[in-house]
Amino acid sequence: ERGQGTKHEARSATLTGMVSTRLSSRPKTSGGAAAASIKGRVVKRHKPAKKVVAVKVKKEGAPVVKKEEKREEKVDVGGPFPTFARPFEEECRNVTDVLIKLHGDPSRAWEKLEEDRHLIHGAELAVHTRRVSVLDSLVGTILSQNTTDKTSHKAFASLKRSFPTWESVRTGDPTKVAESIKVGGLSEIKTGRIQNILQSVWEESGMRECSLEHLRTMPDEAIKAYLSRFKGVGPKTISCVLMFCLERQEFPVDVHVWKIAISLGWVPSKATREQTYEHLNRKVPDDVKYALHVLLVEHGKEYNNDVKLLRPAVKKALASRSEEEGREPEEMTRVKKERV
Repeated sequence: ERGQGTKHEARSATLTGMVSTRLSSRPKTSGGAAAASIKGRVVKRHKPAKKVVAVKVKKEGAPVVKKEEKREEKVDVGGPFPTFARPFEEECRNVTDVLIKLHGDPSRAWEKLEEDRHLIHGAELAVHTRRVSVLDSLVGTILSQNTTDKTSHKAFASLKRSFPTWESVRTGDPTKVAESIKVGGLSEIKTGRIQNILQSVWEESGMRECSLEHLRTMPDEAIKAYLSRFKGVGPKTISCVLMFCLERQEFPVDVHVWKIAISLGWVPSKATREQTYEHLNRKVPDDVKYALHVLLVEHGKEYNNDVKLLRPAVKKALASRSEEEGREPEEMTRVKKERV
């Protein structure tokens, strides 16, 4: 058969093993969508919708119509940059593939901690496994602000040794609480914020207890509204709690993810970190959010946010897309400046 028309091939690039990590021990069930099971937990894999397109193909001089499937990307007109199309799904998946080759698979690091201790995040997963409550996750994330993973984990462990329960932290001497987390830096500020949160949670609880377990049954937006009331709890902290502890489809943006995203052209050059979070949380495919976040943070730390090794993957995705749609790559990244 001789084909003289345009040939399209459907691309399916679902990454094997790219799963969201669960920090609580409660199992979840899923229905409908394809799922993967890791250590007794089920994780949904979200697949883009498909549409059927007609392609004309000449066969021995006679035109025929061939049907084939093509991925249809979900279009989100919201966010801070509604006309900024990138990153495309292919970019996110290609970059994730490259990062896995460079740094390892985060899902393997979680399951085989001893084999993957070269990962910065993987080396500290033993600490994360002990943060089984929502309050543990929130306080642990607050302690991670403006410091390294290593020191924040030491601060959390020290706090739990000195004050075994959150009630004891709430009623404890602020000076002693601050002393217990001193290794993480800004101990007095963090102590004040943590104790204020605990006091508010205790007062609002009908049982007069320090617990945020009721957040597990709340929708994402309600959780964000609830936690954002507290001083020192911003979008990144909330997003980390949602993704790491509550297994929600979130994409936290720290300073490494922010700088790399700007360098790759995934957001406008003047985008703030919060704008970058709002944009990427809409654009990054749900099934790679966890892996891509962890790996971008890892890459940023190891390579000082340099993207030289990632550019070929982005270029390949853009070239493939432009060829498929009959455009020049530059046209796909054009943004109306006045609307940005």
